[in-house]
Amino acid sequence: MDQFNTKHLAFVLMGTTIVSLKSYPTLLTRSGGRDTWIAFIFSSVLIFLYAWFMFASFKKTNCYNLHKIYCGAVGKFLGNFFMILFGLTLFLTLLESASVEAHSMHTNMLLETPTWYIALFFVLPAIYTLKKGRAAIMITTIISIVLIIFSGITLALLTFKYKKLYYLLPILRDGITPGLIKSFFQSIGLYGCLTISFPYIEDLDQKKNLVKHELLSMLFIIQIEIVAIIGIITTFDIRYLNTMAYPKLLQTQLVDFAHFLESGEFFVMLQIIGGWYIKYILTFYALTKVLHYIKLHDPYVLYTISLLVLIGAISLSQNIIYLFKYLHYFAYICLFNFVVVPFMMVLIYRIRKKTA
Repeated sequence: MDQFNTKHLAFVLMGTTIVSLKSYPTLLTRSGGRDTWIAFIFSSVLIFLYAWFMFASFKKTNCYNLHKIYCGAVGKFLGNFFMILFGLTLFLTLLESASVEAHSMHTNMLLETPTWYIALFFVLPAIYTLKKGRAAIMITTIISIVLIIFSGITLALLTFKYKKLYYLLPILRDGITPGLIKSFFQSIGLYGCLTISFPYIEDLDQKKNLVKHELLSMLFIIQIEIVAIIGIITTFDIRYLNTMAYPKLLQTQLVDFAHFLESGEFFVMLQIIGGWYIKYILTFYALTKVLHYIKLHDPYVLYTISLLVLIGAISLSQNIIYLFKYLHYFAYICLFNFVVVPFMMVLIYRIRKKTA
């Protein structure tokens, strides 16, 4: 793992992007209804074009340092300001990871285990992994992503017979509604977590195939997300689906294979726990790089941030209403700080570089 290349970065993309949209898709379906999958397809196309532009711009300008791009685009003061906003959004992503993991496990599987206990045994192991450095993070990420993909494929095959395509009908019965537009923007925001991978780019030892490998990774992510959203809508009627917090965890309870294999909790637990853990450590490492950019890094930052995340996660995971309100606003914050601002910074930097 001494050589950090674009194939490793592809796993970072998957680790930061997949789990949110798969864990709580009802955040989107409550607005978009049964037509959410249509909004999802359009947001997937847009986010793919966004990724293409961003990675191509890094290559075109031959600049892979996000802080340098921000400062080069709008000056040092504003560049640092927007970089601080980026870092704050990374912190909010840590809160998302810890609180959703704790609440989902408590709600669906470990009812007698308090959320603070689950959150504690999520945050503390992450400190150990992070202290081992980037190599340990990448090894953990690659192994976990491979297992998660295997479990996802297995679960998709086992639940296929329970899916009814007529649950998608009628298509666009009410036309393009404000709720559908809302789910479109929220899905772009959650897709925008791919931007967490940007601080990793400057560490790449080989950047030759940056655009090719990352776009292939994005195509793989997009097909996973589209299949997942269509899968849950066709498994549950939209009226029942919208009453669920984490439908994937309930979908697995339908599994019955030859009266031998019953319930697929093992597969989805691997996806939920493993997926959130990977997103957490990848985001935390990116946050430490951002703090280094703005010269706020110190030897105790790992423990300080972990304590703040633990306190925040315990508070959020106590109440599902407050948690989903947080996730609602979090999607829009990600849309702004993970998609709109980075796009504008890179666009301005590219124009200024070209005219210089």
